[in-house]
Amino acid sequence: MTKEQTETKREARRLQAERRQDSMTLILDHAEAEFAAKGYNGVTISSVASSAGVDTSLMRYYFGDKEKLFAAVFRRRAPEANAARLAALGAYRPSLGNGGTLEGLLDAFMRPAFEMADIDDKHRNYASIVAYVNSSRGKMYELMSETFDPVSWVLVDDMKILLPHASKEKLYWSYHFLTGSFTFSLGRTGRIDRLSSGLVHSDNFLGIADRLPVFVAAGIRALCAPDGPPDLNSPSDEDRSPT
Repeated sequence: MTKEQTETKREARRLQAERRQDSMTLILDHAEAEFAAKGYNGVTISSVASSAGVDTSLMRYYFGDKEKLFAAVFRRRAPEANAARLAALGAYRPSLGNGGTLEGLLDAFMRPAFEMADIDDKHRNYASIVAYVNSSRGKMYELMSETFDPVSWVLVDDMKILLPHASKEKLYWSYHFLTGSFTFSLGRTGRIDRLSSGLVHSDNFLGIADRLPVFVAAGIRALCAPDGPPDLNSPSDEDRSPT
């Protein structure tokens, strides 16, 4: 094979790889929009294929069934989201023992996601899917855990630095309530828009980013205070045997 033939073959493989990547990106973008709008159960392989303008056989060739397609959609933007949050947490960590606040820590954890959701419809669609998955069980729960648990553990460890007196149980209860309000706010359901007659908008992601850390931090402090609710897995004073 001549040098020219080798270069021609290499260029053909490159173009084929680019076409494959373009096709997969097109399918994932349309699937992301479909899942965000209709939820998992409201979407079919055929509906995504129709939206993307491709044949269902190509969809199945690249992604298999709907479950695998959904997992590919969910995993696609997770590295970007995790990297942004880990970078923000890492940048804030030196402050934890030097005047740092719980509000500042929570802002570092949550703001990157809200800023991404504010970029464009694609990132907003992904945010809606994260909200959907975080309120689901079964395979959805496994997907959420696989994708985001490592960053969540980093946050809990950083919270322990700011709240050294708090038990691990209270810190994880705190995270439970934090992640509920956080991902619900990513879902932009529109309910608060209707409830407030347009005074508040659920897609005002930067406004949420400014307010949610303040709200959540107050609750965590109350929960983790020495006179706060007792640990459920620890014996109360009444349960302890007299010495």
